[in-house]
Amino acid sequence: MMRVAALSVAMMSLGSVASVQAADADIAVVDIGKVLQEIPQRKAIESKLKSEFDSRVREMQRMETEGQTLAAKLKKDESFMSAAERTKSQRRLSELQAEFNVKAQALQEDQRRRFSEEQKNVIEKIKTAVDSIAKSEGYEMVLNRQAVLYTNDESDITTQVIQQVSKGN
Repeated sequence: MMRVAALSVAMMSLGSVASVQAADADIAVVDIGKVLQEIPQRKAIESKLKSEFDSRVREMQRMETEGQTLAAKLKKDESFMSAAERTKSQRRLSELQAEFNVKAQALQEDQRRRFSEEQKNVIEKIKTAVDSIAKSEGYEMVLNRQAVLYTNDESDITTQVIQQVSKGN
């Protein structure tokens, strides 16, 4: 019985030591979503990608306009067209639609891939900033703000991360 009591006391003291150590741990949080929204690199990436894909987007718009014009003409003049003309117009409209779909899908995939590449670079800069701030401030752990139910504002380093990443613009 004495052994059980001694073991219980020992286990309780270990538990309280762990609790004290956890309470002493310096933990910070960072709102990655907010950082991504507020850094100037976001607008630079948007502008870069827009200019990179601008000619392809204009081509898609041209094809869409051509298809709409052809469809309207076909609908309007269908009753006056010969069967051969109607078939030719319908075939051209189908070809245009198929070409549009293929190019639209390729464009979306390319845009998604390039955005991911650019975002990966920004995430690396954010991670570097978080590491630097954590080391200089003495934080043992930094968590994503969305993964934490509660934190006080003193442990939130989001603003510092935004400032540091913005400097490295």
